Amino acid sequence: MILAAQKNIWLGLHPADWIVLALYFVVILAIGIWSVKKVKDMADFFMGGRRFGKVFMMFFAFGSGTSSEQAISVVAGTWRAGLAGIWWQFLWLWATPFYWIVAPIMRRMRALTTADFFETRFNGPTAVMYSFYGIAISITFIAGGLFGTGKMVDALTGNELDRIAVKADIMVPAAEWDAKEKIFKITERRLQGYEYAILAVTVMFVIYGMAGGLGAAIITDFIQGILTIVFSFLLLPFVFYQIGGFGELHKQADLKQGMLDLVASPQVAATLGSEPITPFYVFMLSVTALAGIVIQPHIMGVCGAGKTEYEGRFGFTVGNFLKRFCTVAWTFTGLACIVWYMGDNSPLKTSDDPADQAIYQSLVMRASPEYNQLPDEEKARIDKHDRNFADKLFGMAAHDILPRIAPGLIGLLLASLLAAVMSTSDAQMIISSGLFTENIYRKCIVKNRSQRHYLWVGRLSGLIIVILALILQTTFTDIIAALKVIVKTPACIGISLWFGIVWRRWNVISVWVSTLTGILVWIAVAFRADLIHQTGLFPESMFKTVKEQIVMRDVWQMVSFMGVAILSGIIVSLLTKRQSQEKLDHFYQLMHTPVKLGEVVPSPCTLPEEPEPMGKKLFPNSKDIEIPRPTFQDLGGFVLAWCAVFAIIYLTKLLAEYA
Repeated sequence: MILAAQKNIWLGLHPADWIVLALYFVVILAIGIWSVKKVKDMADFFMGGRRFGKVFMMFFAFGSGTSSEQAISVVAGTWRAGLAGIWWQFLWLWATPFYWIVAPIMRRMRALTTADFFETRFNGPTAVMYSFYGIAISITFIAGGLFGTGKMVDALTGNELDRIAVKADIMVPAAEWDAKEKIFKITERRLQGYEYAILAVTVMFVIYGMAGGLGAAIITDFIQGILTIVFSFLLLPFVFYQIGGFGELHKQADLKQGMLDLVASPQVAATLGSEPITPFYVFMLSVTALAGIVIQPHIMGVCGAGKTEYEGRFGFTVGNFLKRFCTVAWTFTGLACIVWYMGDNSPLKTSDDPADQAIYQSLVMRASPEYNQLPDEEKARIDKHDRNFADKLFGMAAHDILPRIAPGLIGLLLASLLAAVMSTSDAQMIISSGLFTENIYRKCIVKNRSQRHYLWVGRLSGLIIVILALILQTTFTDIIAALKVIVKTPACIGISLWFGIVWRRWNVISVWVSTLTGILVWIAVAFRADLIHQTGLFPESMFKTVKEQIVMRDVWQMVSFMGVAILSGIIVSLLTKRQSQEKLDHFYQLMHTPVKLGEVVPSPCTLPEEPEPMGKKLFPNSKDIEIPRPTFQDLGGFVLAWCAVFAIIYLTKLLAEYA
């Protein structure tokens, strides 16, 4: 029975919504408090005691890797690019089968943090460099998740938070990039409505994350993973009901050019002022993502907190495929929202509020070919309205539709939304605090103190990391901009992990040269493309003009910094001295020794007293290549994973054609 929603009483939410939220908060905080009793040492706090099975590891991989800003970015990308917007998350799809292969290797490292890998394979200073880099990655991920979540929470409250922010008029410092002067400037601005939501979410995950460590994060991620699935599918049937059924997508596909095309044409991309989502662009995004995924600080926990390496590989792979199916739901929610808000029965068009009607006219004009004929100032104004609308689209649709169905549904969606971002942010906070505590503070600043001392340092450093993330999110302009930063940030140093695992010649100098050259080239192509363009050495097709500024296209940015990083590392590896034979033998003995159930290691990256026999190499006669010989389980799972990849793409294409 469809019930009419009663009048909301506070922040745009019905009392039933607040009850649902209160129950969620009580359960999550109770888990955090209970988990404190389980934390006795560093391994308990940063790796959860390595006691979790397949189901918990699956939901940990799903929860820690699935944040609400990803759903919001897909819906926003779908609004701007049609079905092709799915590639803002499908860019990880091609990397997913490799998770089945890399997860056992990560587990065999027997490390607490990814920095332990760099110290064992290379040396201490390299581990310190990664620790700072890994902390920066975590800060970026937390900032991106909080930014997207704040936007959606604001929309779910009917923009009540914006009105509160205007009344409060609290001014805060903000950093912004000056495109003309090519520098970051510290300015002052009003605290935005969505940032009040960000602060509330932050307080929650900091409390239970600081208390219970990774064990609390994994247990809460089991609950939050289920809620994230609810979040992904809850709105879908209701928004299709509002537009008149699934078939309406095809009937109104002309609302936006290329709306049901799985790959956006260059013409559509030009209209959007963004990159053409071509196969080459998707390929480069996927390569960059694959290079960076293994280096993300939380991945060591995702692969290493299970009882054995099979739990890690099952959880890492299946958890991420679960996320891919959710991506399909997010995309079709976005497509339905195009019809809902731009069609003839749009609530904006039929609204009595002149502001809503003005927004409708802006959205229609943005999708029209006439947009390109407008003056630049008018185009900028309309484009800004369209981007802001896209960022709030998921929450706005929920606010407009769910209260018509039944009270409490907004609260359920909001709880699921908070679950998605908190499950990601808590893992990032804990793992990055582990990097600082274990690899910087304990080894370089204060040595030989008690476990209790280092536990509290880990908790306090996690708090500081979150504060830095709160500052960073103020620099993001929209959800897609945040996602691009997240994709590119880890790739430069991720190259060294891949080469370090399979090639003995990749040494300490290779890591430093490859990483630093990659970062410097990325800075050059991302922020000083005008100088590169002036040299005349590169074709015009690599550049575009945005707001009278010359910028390099994203796809060529990735080709540039990835290509230079890999090439410089290989050249240096061949020209410089190998690392010591003893150090290399110890590391590759770890890599080739399977994990035994219940094994206990005296310290990170060491073997137990009675280890399993070493596995065989794929190229036993090679002195430099250290690829393990694949087992039937390796090959079978890898092939099945690729079948799942093509099945998901086929399902998406089939649904679009059926629509």
